[in-house]
Formats: sequence, structure tokens, C-alpha cells
Amino acid sequence: MGRSTVLVVDDDAALAENIAEILATLEVEVTVAPGGRQALAAAARGPIDVALVDVRLPDGPGTALIPGLKEISPLTEVVLITGDATVESAIAAVRGGAYAYLLKPVSPQDLLDTTRRALAQVTLARDRERLIAELARSESTHREVVEAVPALVLALDRQGRIRLWNRRLEEATGFGRGEMLGKPGEELIGHGGVRPLARRSGPDLLVRWERAEVTSVVDVCTYAVGLDVTAEQEMLRRTLRAERLAAVGTLAAGLAHEVRNPLNSALLQLQVLGRRIDRGDRDHASLKPVLGLIEDEIRRLEVLVNDFLSFVHPRPLELQPTALAELCRDVLTFVAPEAGMAGVEVEAELAETIAPVQADPQRLRQVLQNLVRNAVEAMSGGGRLTLRTRSVEGQVEIDVEDTGPGFPDETPIFDAFFTTKPKGTGLGLTIVHRIVSDHGGTLRVRSRPGQTCFTISLPASR
Repeated sequence: MGRSTVLVVDDDAALAENIAEILATLEVEVTVAPGGRQALAAAARGPIDVALVDVRLPDGPGTALIPGLKEISPLTEVVLITGDATVESAIAAVRGGAYAYLLKPVSPQDLLDTTRRALAQVTLARDRERLIAELARSESTHREVVEAVPALVLALDRQGRIRLWNRRLEEATGFGRGEMLGKPGEELIGHGGVRPLARRSGPDLLVRWERAEVTSVVDVCTYAVGLDVTAEQEMLRRTLRAERLAAVGTLAAGLAHEVRNPLNSALLQLQVLGRRIDRGDRDHASLKPVLGLIEDEIRRLEVLVNDFLSFVHPRPLELQPTALAELCRDVLTFVAPEAGMAGVEVEAELAETIAPVQADPQRLRQVLQNLVRNAVEAMSGGGRLTLRTRSVEGQVEIDVEDTGPGFPDETPIFDAFFTTKPKGTGLGLTIVHRIVSDHGGTLRVRSRPGQTCFTISLPASR
């Protein structure tokens, strides 16, 4: 930015030069004009910050020069200089737009002080105009961005009234901003997430809103950006429906397959029993084994149906403080006879200091018994079973580890009806996984020959 400019308008050449010499100490650029016409011409050549104008000029009064100078340079401040000031002339000068009024003879100090203040006033005015222009440009850019962004954008004031409604909202809803500005808008966006948005005609849109609170803006305190997810939600519903149907089909096929084997076996034994009776065989020792086989297959069917019902209709959890160490000891005591018969050594590494967790003890016992029994059955030739508890970063973990043969990583052990047991239902681990998930926990497994470990992670009680 160049130096400030001062225009001295006085027909007394000596006085004008004297004033110019004094003003030179302010490091300003000074121009001298002997009359009003020359002053206007000088102002037209370039902006004038301060004009020191004698009230009596050869081509008219100095007060009449003020409007012309202001028209050419609106920010120019005019200081009138006169030798015969009156109250009326001072009032007229101020009303005419003069910044100040100096009396001849003017002392150098008064001249410098008044000019400094006038220059400061011009600087403030220029800064204010620059800031206003920058704010206007910023607001224009902001509005262009809001209008151009491919999203629904609205803003609310502190009372929850709509202050901004962009073009995308107009196009999507059919409601113009003129009819929406000033209306309540909190209900439209709520706390964010997917919400219905009414349209002038047709069904509601489903919009996913993200909202942001703004504290630095006076008239706006909330911005909300929304995406139309109507088609996405419809596709999601169709996908979920298709997945449910596929899951039902898979469950039905798996259940039919699992039911067929014991049914076929029972039917075969009934046919054997019928033939023996037809032959007149009434020997108790001959018929009892057949009846036993039929009973075993029916019980197998009962277990399968019960597991299936537990899988498709899980009962709600009954949460209560549960001591894991005590629960684990109870489970090990329960399976100890089976483990002893299989030649399996049982070890417990239980952290007694773990606080009770919020869990359903019966459902958690079902999980542990299933995992422990699976481990015992996996070590048909003997081995070691370890039940371990520990606390890890806000989680409580339970390990069920065995020294069995293990299984490949890609084995779908948690899939419904997958089993490696000759008479397993294939639902045990699926149910275990669901119960752990219902507790807000996770179940993970790592396996290699000689070491398989299932780890249950549950949220620690707060």
C-alpha cells in the first residue's frame, strides 16, 4: 500500500506551502490546489485521504467543495480552515460532512494532530470496507459451495429455526427456501442418522443426516448435511429379506438332512422288529437290542430338535453378577468323570481377583460345558484340558485349551449343522457363538496340531 495522500486547498500560496512543509513530517504525499476546481481535478487523478480546505476560496466557499470531494472519493475526510469561525459556520461544516474545523492561525501541533486523527479515521474506514468486501466474497463462496455440494444442506439458528435450505433440498422435497426459512427444523434432522423427510408430493424420502454444532457464528448454531438413502435402504431391505430366505433354506435343508439319518435308522430297526414279530419271534433277548436302537435314534432326534429350537428361538438373557472362577470350577467338576474315562488331565488357571461380570450364569455355563466337552471328545487318546481366566484391558477372557489334533483354519466350525462327530447335531458351536455375542462378547479360536484354544472375551463389569 502507498503512502497516505493529503490535499491542501488554499489560494494563499505561501500559507499552503507552509502547511505542506509541516505535513511532510507525517511522511504523507501532499498536493496543493489554489481553488475548488483544481481540488476536484486533483481528487479525480487519484484517491485523497485528507483534504485541508480553506473556507474562503476564489471560486466559492470551501464547504461547497465537500460534496464534490466525497462523490469522487467517499472515504476522504475534509478538515476546514477559517479565520472567522462562528457557531453557525461550525455547525454548517459538520452538517456538510467535515471531519474537523481549524482556526487560523493554525498551530503546527494542532495541524499535525488533527491530520493524524483524520488519516487514522480513513484507515479504519478503508479496513472496514475491505473486511466487508472479504466477508461478502466469503459468504458468496460459502453459498456457492453449499449450492454446489451434492448433498442436502440446511442450517438452524439457536432457536432451531431453518436459516439455510440449499437447492438440493428444494429439488428433493419440492419445497422452496422461501417457504422453509424461519420454520422449525430440529424435527427434520433429530440427533442425526436416518430419518424420513416429507416431500410436497409422493412418499417420504429416507435421509441419513450428519449434524455439526457451530459456536462461532452468531445466527447459525447447527449445520446438517444429509444424503438420500431411500434407494439404499430399499436395497438393504431386499438384501436382508433374500438373506433371511436363504438362511431359512439352509437351515431347513440342514435340519432335513440331520433328521433323515435317525429317522431312516429308526425306520430300518422298526422293519427288522416287524419281520421278527411276523416270524413269531417273541424272545426278549432278540427284541430288546432292536428297541434300544430305536430309542437311541428317537433321543437323538429329541436332542436335535431341542438344539434347533435353542438356535432359532433363544430366550432372553437374565443378567446378574457372575463369579467366573466359581462357574469354571463347577463346569470342571461336572465333566470330570467324562474326562477321567477319556484319560484327559484337567488343569485350572483361574484368576480369583477378577470381579464378577454381568452375565446369565446358566447360559454361560452352557457355553463352557459345550466347549469343555468338545475338547474332551477331541482328545480320544488322552491329553490335557486347561481352563484359564484373566483380565485384559477392560475385558475378561476365558480360555478353553486342549492338546487334541486340531483342525485347519478354513474349517467352518461355527456354521449351522457342520460337525465332525458321528452323531453330532452341528448346532453346538453355533449356539455357543450366539450366546457369547448376546453377552456383548466375542469368541475366537486358534488351532494347530497339539493345541486348540477357544477364547471367550466378555466386557468387564463397571
